[in-house]
Amino acid sequence: MGVVVIDAEVTLADVLSLRLSIAEPLADGTRLVLRRRGTGEERRVTLGASGGRTRDASVAVSLAALDLGPGRWDTYLEQDGVRARIQSADPGFSLDRLDAYALGRRTLAYRAYRTRNGFLALKIDPAEPVADVRAVWFREGRFEVTGLLAYTGLDDDDQHRHATLALRHSDPDRGAPERNTLNHNNNDNNLNHNNQDRGAPDHSTLDRSDAGHHGAGHHGAGHHGAGHHGAGHHGAGAGDVGPHDPGPQDAGFDDAGATVRVAATVKGVRFHAALSLCDVLAATPDSQGSWEPYLEVDGVDRALPLGARLDDVEGKRRRVHYPHALVDGVPIRPSFTQGDELLLEVGA
Repeated sequence: MGVVVIDAEVTLADVLSLRLSIAEPLADGTRLVLRRRGTGEERRVTLGASGGRTRDASVAVSLAALDLGPGRWDTYLEQDGVRARIQSADPGFSLDRLDAYALGRRTLAYRAYRTRNGFLALKIDPAEPVADVRAVWFREGRFEVTGLLAYTGLDDDDQHRHATLALRHSDPDRGAPERNTLNHNNNDNNLNHNNQDRGAPDHSTLDRSDAGHHGAGHHGAGHHGAGHHGAGHHGAGAGDVGPHDPGPQDAGFDDAGATVRVAATVKGVRFHAALSLCDVLAATPDSQGSWEPYLEVDGVDRALPLGARLDDVEGKRRRVHYPHALVDGVPIRPSFTQGDELLLEVGA
């Protein structure tokens, strides 16, 4: 059909907006077909004719009205009984757009992207409130983290909100997360940060934006606005060790295992928190185990897991490796779960 997507975007209103380069005008009755991988489930949308002399066309389709479920949906154009996958020249990734999109409270998050073979597709995920991690690092015996509050509905303003970073010790009955290694000779999705000097882990900035996202299917993935501006380093002292009295901010958070807590700074939707690695080690039974960090923020009705889902890198457990810090000879290392949520692993 000679149709190529030049620009693809899912707007804040969950409308798929496409700009197409077309060799021949789209005929009346041309349909956009979305086909779900794995099940073959389809949705069809009839498009209007593009006009007799034009070489480009614009398409806008409301995705919410199509009742699409989570998963990946391939796109096709169907015209005169012929169906063809839609090629795309747009990598479909802009962190600025994703940040703006994530400010709203949503149940589903829609993303248009280009597949590795150069076709347009949609990725749909459940969108629960999360503290999206942009940078983690060790400095002067502390673990520090910054990021963005996603899907909370909070305004991106200068308002300071009371917040607490809580670490919950992982349930040993669930077993340790699978540890995978990454081939250093593999340039595809190579995000290994282990090339840093492990003998001097302090002051090591562990910023995901420093790693190239090669081969992930999206370019221009720099983490703009994700730096440490506006978050400040207030409340970065040693954390409280021991149980606490639950407050209003604890709604929906099972804090029975939260024994390390520290004040965090939230300004608008940007957050910063720091805690003492000595406190983490002191609270870890037998100096061995994993801690799951959560952020509790006034105005948010649930505790927010610290995850990393707004970028284009999936499977961070095996793709993103951080250096460790030694505290009294015990290694402490940030890592990710299979669901791309942040962990602190002690003694691993």
